[in-house]
Amino acid sequence: MSIHPDAFIHPKALVEGATVGARTRIWQFASVIRGAVIGADCSIASGACIDGSTVGDETVIAHNLAAGPGFQIGSRVFIGPNVTLCNDGWPRAGKNGFNVSAYKDRPAIIIEPDASIGANSVILPGVRIGVGAMIGAGSVVSKDVPACHVWMKHGEMRPITMEDEICRQNRRVRFAA
Repeated sequence: MSIHPDAFIHPKALVEGATVGARTRIWQFASVIRGAVIGADCSIASGACIDGSTVGDETVIAHNLAAGPGFQIGSRVFIGPNVTLCNDGWPRAGKNGFNVSAYKDRPAIIIEPDASIGANSVILPGVRIGVGAMIGAGSVVSKDVPACHVWMKHGEMRPITMEDEICRQNRRVRFAA
């Protein structure tokens, strides 16, 4: 486990037993622990918890992500605030039968490169989110989302079209001049 010398770790962040890439920024009250691997040029916002999962390069993780063991997050992924990634399909207070080491061979959730997860979304175990897919804010995602598809809050899914991309580029709200 190592922290690249060009990484920034806020003095009030907890980084223990983790690997952190060059130019990554981990902000106050974030926890990156127990074998987590964070790529280069990432931003991990305050209150995020990454416990034993893997994050690719150039990924932005907003405030209060809950990500225990078993998640594989690709490069250039955006995860909005208050997102929860679930690794146990039958959670109980007792840990009998819960085997963290099983995630080394089969991650609980895979988020492929260039995907975006909207605020307050919950991703259930066993889900794969494809390259460039988008998850609408407030969604509960219970099945795989193919590459270049959008999952909307009520579970509807459709391909992202060229028209969607043009609208996104023209409508993106920019408050700063």
